[in-house]
Amino acid sequence: MTPAEARGTFPALAKLVYLNAGSIGPLAVPTVEAMRAQESKGLERGRGSASAFLEVFALGIGLRRRLAALVGVPVESMVPTGSTTEGCNIVITGLRLGPDDEVVTTDAEHPGLLRPLLASGARVRQARVMGRPAAEALDAVLTEVTPSTRLVAISHVLWRNGQVLPLAEIKRATGLPLLVDGAQAVGAIPVEAKVADYYAFSGQKWLCGPEGTGGLYVADPASLQPRMQGFAAEVATDALRLAITLPPPASLAGLTAALDQLPDWGFTRAVELVGHCRALLLESGVEVRTEPGQGTLISFRLLGDPVAIEQQAEQRGVIIRSLPDGWLRASVGRWNDHDDLERLGAVVRELS
Repeated sequence: MTPAEARGTFPALAKLVYLNAGSIGPLAVPTVEAMRAQESKGLERGRGSASAFLEVFALGIGLRRRLAALVGVPVESMVPTGSTTEGCNIVITGLRLGPDDEVVTTDAEHPGLLRPLLASGARVRQARVMGRPAAEALDAVLTEVTPSTRLVAISHVLWRNGQVLPLAEIKRATGLPLLVDGAQAVGAIPVEAKVADYYAFSGQKWLCGPEGTGGLYVADPASLQPRMQGFAAEVATDALRLAITLPPPASLAGLTAALDQLPDWGFTRAVELVGHCRALLLESGVEVRTEPGQGTLISFRLLGDPVAIEQQAEQRGVIIRSLPDGWLRASVGRWNDHDDLERLGAVVRELS
């Protein structure tokens, strides 16, 4: 499938410049059709027959294999989840952290990781990475590590500015258990989740799957003592025993269909488009805080209320995100094209 053909499967792109997969990606026709077909089966034949259960079970097993292959890990180490946040909570609660433990994170984490850490009872040390060059991130994290540190918990790609953190270097230098929030990485950049001990990610963002889907890689399930359990703990002996709830059948079908649509040229195209977007924003005279060569999020700032600017951009057919710290964010995906970025540049110049 060519980029133009792939783009044509997303109806929203016919009228919108969609630059907010960092929140939630666009839906493609095959994804929605798969969800509708699954719901229709339940509507027409009922949902509780033995054959229906067997079909859903097979669908779940197949999706679990696909998710594991996507991030380069064994299938027995993959847990289907409802979100990155759920994955982070499974790990943090399962580690049974307490007031004598320290956790090192950064000052740029999404609440989906930060709030579970704060609720754990452990002492949380935040490495200062915002406002510093990406090359200083490793030293910033290592500075916060002490003999009491039990876990390093960080994002692969920072949600505020798209910076890619050096996971392998952090793991190698600390030797500590590493929990990674991969919400802004999986589907956006190449990922090998084995770099971490725990790696949580979303299905609805860069994979363009349904809401309420995601995955969690757990290198050693025995390292976690779950505080919440469900039916999976009765029937599974590998990482699947950690699952609290499984996504509903329509979501399983939808995410499977979304994975079927992933092109082999997606990462290469995204790199080129992100570079072009950053250059256009700089040429438009706005402040850009995302360094070159990072992830697929570009963070920039205009004078004025960012929420109002986000709304004004939407009125002009351009979907971006306002951030809590007063900046704006464009999420550049493989489905975008150069015309999208030119329209973004025009809107930025108009609103500047």
